[in-house]
Amino acid sequence: MRKKRILIVDDESGFLRLLKLGLEKKGNYRVHEENDSTQAVEAALKFNPDLILLDFVMPKAHGADVAAKFREHAQFHLTPILFLSGTVQKRKGDTVQIQGFEALAKPIGLDELIAAIERNLALVEAANGRRAGLFSRIGEAFQRLSGKAAGV
Repeated sequence: MRKKRILIVDDESGFLRLLKLGLEKKGNYRVHEENDSTQAVEAALKFNPDLILLDFVMPKAHGADVAAKFREHAQFHLTPILFLSGTVQKRKGDTVQIQGFEALAKPIGLDELIAAIERNLALVEAANGRRAGLFSRIGEAFQRLSGKAAGV
């Protein structure tokens, strides 16, 4: 099974390092860390993450602006982005959203973070499965129509 690629963008190097070590220790993830928010998109283009963990409040570029830059690139249109923020209040059982992205409160426990990562990866996989099925049905219909047009 291929390890899922996680890009973490956060200006707090200690927090960043702890997240990376914790996620990689679980064995299911390959993690790339980026400390400079202005370099996040460039790092993602090289790393091609399956999911992005993005600090919301950073000094050089705000998380919302960085998320918008990710969405400007076609390859990241469906990549889940999870905001990490010390400004979000934890609410048991509720998911908090900031500008349409799930936001997780700092500090966050590793198990809670992994649950959010897996939930978001599963949503993308389900969407990709539905899309693949649709494209398959469209291809089959096109072949039937092509065969009729050719007199087959």
